[in-house]
Amino acid sequence: MKSRSRYFVLALIILSLSACESKVYKAERQLWRAHKLAKAIYQNPKGTPPFQFARAQDAYRAIIKKYPDTIFAIQCQFSIGHLYLVRGEFENARAEYKKLTVDCGKKGSRCPDAEFAIGNSFELEDKWNSALVHYRKIMKSYPLSSKSLDLPIYIVGHYARAKDEANVKLFVDEAIAHYTDLKSKSQAEQGDYILQGLIARTYMEAGYWLDSIDSLNKLIRDYPKQNVVDAYFLKALVYNNKLKDKDKAKVELQNIVTLYPKSKLAKQAEGFLKKL
Repeated sequence: MKSRSRYFVLALIILSLSACESKVYKAERQLWRAHKLAKAIYQNPKGTPPFQFARAQDAYRAIIKKYPDTIFAIQCQFSIGHLYLVRGEFENARAEYKKLTVDCGKKGSRCPDAEFAIGNSFELEDKWNSALVHYRKIMKSYPLSSKSLDLPIYIVGHYARAKDEANVKLFVDEAIAHYTDLKSKSQAEQGDYILQGLIARTYMEAGYWLDSIDSLNKLIRDYPKQNVVDAYFLKALVYNNKLKDKDKAKVELQNIVTLYPKSKLAKQAEGFLKKL
């Protein structure tokens, strides 16, 4: 009797798993068909007839309705926003992305992604000031999300590409203050190490090469237990490519070979040394 009961339970488990696999497969097939409809719009956004645009939207909305609160629904909601975005319908795109910012407890990391898409839509519309306001909102609301952590560097890069030195300086200072504040609240060495690396990247994005060297030195000095071999390699690249100091570049590369002979970068450092 016990044996039959065990077989019965096992059969129920197998049937349940099969049903789940079948549901996932059907959702993936529907998503593939929807993406296929959307592909034609991406290739010719302005020239796509309205009925084709509506078909792609309807395909995505059908998946959202059939599989709510799943990753498929989230992907489809993003896709609807993207369709409006490529057509230059920025307000409509933002309205679709905004739907992903509701009930963030269930969507997790997708909320900052959706907020970034809203900010990016302003940027694509040549409304940088509106984008900046939104990016700062993300940094405040989701300070430890990967999207938020990269935003200060992204903002500095915007002004660096525009050769707007005054704003580069302003937003470098803001970025460093932001990362330093997060470091003061961090309770883990790994977190501090990551934030110090972001400070170094900020200086590099701005073209402040000597400051980036100082930040990398601080990273190596303060976090010796972490994977600092990357910092040595970055220093070598800055010295060689930006500061045109081959001798100091050689010193950093030799440090990698000597201190971290088994690291993945050791062979690259040896090859680099031979070329200098």
